[in-house]
Amino acid sequence: MSRIAAIDLGTNTVRILVVDVNGEGGYSPLFSGQTVTRLGQGLHETGSLAPEAIKRTTDGVAELIKRADSFAPFSLTITATSAGREAANSEALDAMIRSATGHGIKIISGDEEARLSLKGVQLAIDDDDFILIDVGGGSTEFIFCKDGTLAKVYNSNLGVVRLCETYLTKHPVIEKEYNEMTSEIDRVVNEAFNHLDAGEGAMLVGTAGTITSLAAIAMGMVDYSPAKINNYRLTDEMLESLRLKLSALTIEERSHMPILRGGREDLIIPGVAIVQSVIKRFGSSQMVVSDYGLREGLIMELMEK
Repeated sequence: MSRIAAIDLGTNTVRILVVDVNGEGGYSPLFSGQTVTRLGQGLHETGSLAPEAIKRTTDGVAELIKRADSFAPFSLTITATSAGREAANSEALDAMIRSATGHGIKIISGDEEARLSLKGVQLAIDDDDFILIDVGGGSTEFIFCKDGTLAKVYNSNLGVVRLCETYLTKHPVIEKEYNEMTSEIDRVVNEAFNHLDAGEGAMLVGTAGTITSLAAIAMGMVDYSPAKINNYRLTDEMLESLRLKLSALTIEERSHMPILRGGREDLIIPGVAIVQSVIKRFGSSQMVVSDYGLREGLIMELMEK
């Protein structure tokens, strides 16, 4: 039995998964963990990763590897997504992580990110036809899965970090700023809908931290449970209730919510706006949630090699 590990180095969050690979094409999870480092802080303004963000992220990666050390030895792969793709100085991130951990990073394209996210989500979602929405810190991927395979992808820059930094200056949220943000979101979601050409009423599936956080808050979770998140259904009524509640709170007040504490207090607002826009434009009344995503898809990919 071999042991492998994958790190998903996102624009806001770094996540690790260590597994034992069995001989039947499956795996047994041994350790998972995450830390919020906000690698993409200020990236949309400068075009480069800030030195302090590189340092935070390197420290976060090193800490996660250290926490997983009791399960060593394992083969580790680190992938970077939107922030790594967009930054003019991503080689500085690679160099610092390589120096600190002995492991370099692999920057994957938006299409590759979509493909791996779908592969991970399919471990949790027992359906062959759906639209997958992967809401990240620096981008959102819209993925049309038809007959169990990836049919079309629309890559967008609707990242919750960029949206938050661009539009939201105050918390509680200022209505004018929120409306300006949703105007951009609605425009991009409409472009995605037209590109995918899947028709209205398709089953919607959402993955990544913002969406899973919304599900956890809706369930009143204190301690996050992936098993309870998978296949949970967020309705438009739930989302509107969450939007009104969260928008009225300060950052400090949101930080008292266990699920948001530690880095999602502000990002949850553009997150709920994206999900509401998607549900409305795609003609649905709910979104099925998947805790599984890119990290699990990468594990499956590594197992096949």
